[in-house]
Amino acid sequence: MTDSNKRKEISGGDRDERGSKRSKGGSGGKWQTPHQKAKIASRGSGKIEPGDVGIWATCAKNMEGRATEELKVMFEECAERFYGIKPGSGEDAEDEDDIEASIQKELAALDNKSSTTKLFSPVHLEIPCVLFFKTGPAIEPVDFVHRICKEVVEKPGVRRMKYVNRLTPMTLMAKATEKGLQDLGSTVLHKHFHMAADATEEPTSAKEKDSEDIPNSSYAIRPTTRAHTAPLKRDLVIKSIADSISNVHKVQLTTPDKVILVEIFQSVCGMSVVGSDWEALKRFNLAELYHKDKVSKATAAAEPEEAKPQSAKKDEAP
Repeated sequence: MTDSNKRKEISGGDRDERGSKRSKGGSGGKWQTPHQKAKIASRGSGKIEPGDVGIWATCAKNMEGRATEELKVMFEECAERFYGIKPGSGEDAEDEDDIEASIQKELAALDNKSSTTKLFSPVHLEIPCVLFFKTGPAIEPVDFVHRICKEVVEKPGVRRMKYVNRLTPMTLMAKATEKGLQDLGSTVLHKHFHMAADATEEPTSAKEKDSEDIPNSSYAIRPTTRAHTAPLKRDLVIKSIADSISNVHKVQLTTPDKVILVEIFQSVCGMSVVGSDWEALKRFNLAELYHKDKVSKATAAAEPEEAKPQSAKKDEAP
């Protein structure tokens, strides 16, 4: 073998070796810019677990990162405006020069999980166009989302959301099993309905008092399933919930007094009860509410002024 061939063989081997070293990188050979890393981080982390409270959201395709940032800003603004809660207030109360106090605060936060609870924490989901925000104890999701949608209607022309579509509040999350659904229903529904189980139990003065405050509202059940195949099928969910509610409440699919929302995702399911204006508020779809306002304005601008009857005199009212 000539010297030139040896050099080619060696140099080729070096290239192969360098290539294999690059492929063993922690990112699978893919390099990420700081912007890409920030985009991924903005979508949140962790997972949805039984006992969580939060808000589902849908967004425009391939806009999950921007929609998450948009929602977080809007949620925090609304929390301050609706409830006077300023996110992050008091977190930096200590003097920056007091390093010892800062260290002690961090250690205390590690020891006390509840101290790290945030108002809104995004959860990263491996599903397109769907987001989930965990909410802190200070936020009641149904009231919060309802206020947001009412504000969109009452303040036409002010659009804060560009990428977000529907918001769905979840009063509580549980395991996506038959027992999990039953336990979830008994926890969430008893505040809004007379329960069928109450008829078989011995009444107490406390229960009787609570029952007096509950009207015999009609209801509809609206389940949604994502990335879940079993055991909670649609028909089973509807039957299980309907069987748990007393017969004094009638099913009304077109104009119910209350709507029971059920969201099933992988191994968890969530539930909430919303009011009769859920349909009027476009099922809490912000994009539809913005569009409705735009169409109303365009229709009003296109309508001619009402003509007066020809018989009316100039100084007479028609």
